[in-house]
Amino acid sequence: MALEILPFSDTRHEVLRALLHDPSIAPQFDKFLGPDGLEHKLSDRKLARDCLRIALLDGVPVGFGVAWMLPQPGTTWTMTRVAVLEAHRHAGIGRALAEAVIEAVRASAPAGVPVDVAGAAWLPQPHAAALAESLGFSHERYFWLMERPRGPIAAPEWPAGVTMRTFDGTDRMLEEWNAVYNDSFAQHFRFMPATVEDGRHITSSPHFRADGLMLAYKDGACAGFCRIELHETRGEIGVLGTAHAARGIGLGRALLRWGVQWLERETTTPVTLLVDGENENALKLYRSEGFEVTRTRQIWGRKYEARA
Repeated sequence: MALEILPFSDTRHEVLRALLHDPSIAPQFDKFLGPDGLEHKLSDRKLARDCLRIALLDGVPVGFGVAWMLPQPGTTWTMTRVAVLEAHRHAGIGRALAEAVIEAVRASAPAGVPVDVAGAAWLPQPHAAALAESLGFSHERYFWLMERPRGPIAAPEWPAGVTMRTFDGTDRMLEEWNAVYNDSFAQHFRFMPATVEDGRHITSSPHFRADGLMLAYKDGACAGFCRIELHETRGEIGVLGTAHAARGIGLGRALLRWGVQWLERETTTPVTLLVDGENENALKLYRSEGFEVTRTRQIWGRKYEARA
């Protein structure tokens, strides 16, 4: 049987969509699903389209590999994902795809800069764990998908002196949102500083809802935010952050409740969020508001030396 690993191109757009919607792959790539889910993800500024690969076995599409490249000081961090149709998962196709994607990532990274490659999968997925081990990757982290049963939640109790504003599209609000995001997540796992242009790209997407981005202000400064994301199979508290100077006053809880109320009003899909399994403060908050872990996502990683 002849295996080909080919670069992605627009002529293979529908091929990739069909693979993503196969029942053996779709649960691992839920954010790619829906009528325009693929287009939405391909428009991501961090997704490395030049590194996307399609696997053909005797001319028939059987899998793909994709990477997001996130340059950081002194390194290029990359998240890679590989998918193979269930009937072909014992033929070495996943490894061939992973190696092709990693090779493309390393070739795209600046000369002299090492590449830090990660891979991820929703568990249980024994094929992913075996692939990670065979490639020399080691465990780095667990992330948990949490879900709250649909139904009313207590009204947000905004701390004294806090005012709320939905996103108004101005450059000033983009700058304020960017600043509070970087403040909120600077100490988090694999943090990469965001830019105003990142925010501008997000807010220009057809999927973006301005009324689904709430910013909190205290003492004249942006102190926190909550941004909602709508996917084909679920609604998500996409990102919720509070500035270090505004912690311990109940702002995070109020923003969370606002987000849940928004999702309860605007969608009938499950109400979810994704959290770092080692973020104990966030886990305590989410559990106290009715969220429980429903899925576990494992992340593996390996460092590669810089190319000459």
